Amino acid sequence: MNKQELQLLAQKYLQGNCTEEEKEILNQWYDTSYDGADEYVNTASPQTEEETGRRILGALQLQMRGDENIGGVKGHQTKRLLLRWISAAAVLGMVFFTWQFFANKQAAEPKMVCVPEKRIFLIVLPDSSKVWLNAGSVFRYPKKFASGTRSVELVEGRAYFEIKHRDKHPFVVKTEKLNVTVLGTSFDVQAYQKEGMTKVSVVTGKVGITLKDDKKTAAVMLLPKQEVVLQNIDQKLIKVPTREIAVNVWCKSKLVFEQETLGNVFKVLEQKYNTKITVEDKFLLSEPVSITLSNQHLDTVMQILGYTKHFKYQMANDSISVTR
Repeated sequence: MNKQELQLLAQKYLQGNCTEEEKEILNQWYDTSYDGADEYVNTASPQTEEETGRRILGALQLQMRGDENIGGVKGHQTKRLLLRWISAAAVLGMVFFTWQFFANKQAAEPKMVCVPEKRIFLIVLPDSSKVWLNAGSVFRYPKKFASGTRSVELVEGRAYFEIKHRDKHPFVVKTEKLNVTVLGTSFDVQAYQKEGMTKVSVVTGKVGITLKDDKKTAAVMLLPKQEVVLQNIDQKLIKVPTREIAVNVWCKSKLVFEQETLGNVFKVLEQKYNTKITVEDKFLLSEPVSITLSNQHLDTVMQILGYTKHFKYQMANDSISVTR
């Protein structure tokens, strides 16, 4: 293959139109023609496009000065130099493309958090919003929010959100069944698949709820002390007053109850301590409780409640049985 054909081949290579066989021919020619030193690229510390360009361009300039020192650039040497430029430019283009591809891919790939049992994680999002994740939760969020909607996904579990207000950048929490849209507020989302329902409870601000696959129906709007429940069976959003005195107590170190029913207190303890409490006497669940709890062991909490409300209990693994 003569040098004119190689030049055309190099141009095709630069344009990305070469076949694998043509690439191999051009690479073999470049390997046998190129008399420069091998280049080492440190992939452990990726370069910017500008740094990569300066590095390769500097090497090309050194090659040109070396050719000029060998009696000038004439005839076939000019074509050879041109081919070096074209081939090196093709390599530069591929380096740019590869760097940009992996940089964009890395930026686009979301982070995933899986919370182990008996743990609560606090995540600070790229916009400084905060998310508390309960035990067993799976949560996805981007390393950097795009210019429009701030979007995250609660794959499984329970999360409490404190969202930074952004007028032109709504915040969306996606679950398997519904989407929660806010501008800036605090709210709680429960989406445990084993419970067969999804629940959103608002603490402050205003929240809009829409079914994931229903783009026609208007959003159900929630205000503080309101919640919406979606049962997986009937797929209907039911809006009701919040039953729990504080929906975020499971993620805070201090639990404060004022004339709250013992049944609701048990629900909070189940979430906080990742346990199951069964009560033999259902009338006991309506007993009012006023108590402040910190980070005591669950056994200590049950001793206090048992002494106050006159019941007995037995603890076994991850469950508690309450009797009179």
